[in-house]
Amino acid sequence: MNTKFFLVGILLINFGCKDPVGNEGDPIASWGQQPDLPVVNGRASFYLDAQDNYVNVMGDTNPRLPNFPVLSPKAGVVRGFVADLTGKPLEGALIGIRSTATGGYYSGASDETDANGYYEITVPWGAADFYTAGYTIDYGKGRATMTLHPVDGKLGSFPSKDGLVKHFVLLSYGVLNKEMASQKPNDPTSYAGGSFYITYNVTDPTSVFNPASYIPENAEIQVTLTANGPGLYGETKSFVITKKASLLNYNFLVMNVPVGRYTIQAQLKNGPLLNLEAVGKYAGISPYFGLTPTIAQGQANLLFTPDTYSDNSSTLPNRSNWGSLQIKVELPH
Repeated sequence: MNTKFFLVGILLINFGCKDPVGNEGDPIASWGQQPDLPVVNGRASFYLDAQDNYVNVMGDTNPRLPNFPVLSPKAGVVRGFVADLTGKPLEGALIGIRSTATGGYYSGASDETDANGYYEITVPWGAADFYTAGYTIDYGKGRATMTLHPVDGKLGSFPSKDGLVKHFVLLSYGVLNKEMASQKPNDPTSYAGGSFYITYNVTDPTSVFNPASYIPENAEIQVTLTANGPGLYGETKSFVITKKASLLNYNFLVMNVPVGRYTIQAQLKNGPLLNLEAVGKYAGISPYFGLTPTIAQGQANLLFTPDTYSDNSSTLPNRSNWGSLQIKVELPH
């Protein structure tokens, strides 16, 4: 497997070569016994008051991580393993490194993991950091690229001469960046799970213009997510979000939902089913993701929407690559 390189501002010719992993022990045998997968099932309910506009359905819960083979650092080399949550090595994951040098130039290198989930990159000169870490999965009838999470949770720069061992894991939910999540808890890119917005119009008692489709002020919108089969790692948990409609805001964000396939249902609590329609940036951009059908009464199928402008080569490490689909709900009319 060849290590790939790029350079901006200056020409660099370099070819990385992996040393056999066998001198560290057999990478297959050294994965060891893996712990049982976390069980994510049952039903969770959330209530959003008038001023609330987001909910993180998995909270700050992170799944336990798999066991990785032991590697020691090698000078001038970044290497490690990539696996899913079960401890299965992932072949074809892309890891990219870039380095800055004097004069503002930077150079970079990348490598795809082999059948053992192993990558090895000869690091260009200067202070280095990770610019990409992604893996593409089969999702529904399509393919979606997801970010990879460093097992130690750290992605700071490091001296290229010292080398580094960095393992990555593919998560279906959980906090990716604790610092960013603490500063902006309503930023869905800080979480591995999927996300979507519910948008709506609310009747204004001071206005003479209130179409029949508007949600009455102080009514409660109830959105139910039911898993259509097991998720990425067998998750079957369902979620019920009840939101009090108010002129204070006209949408709410549901985020960090375990990656899987869902049925979404919307209604007024103890009232009629609501019409659903995919709207906004991610509406109708793919035949495989989003809301199916794109306009429905009461309920529809939902697959989270990947950012179509990203792929393995441009997927940021430790930052969600799921876009937030907007779903408009309104009273039937």
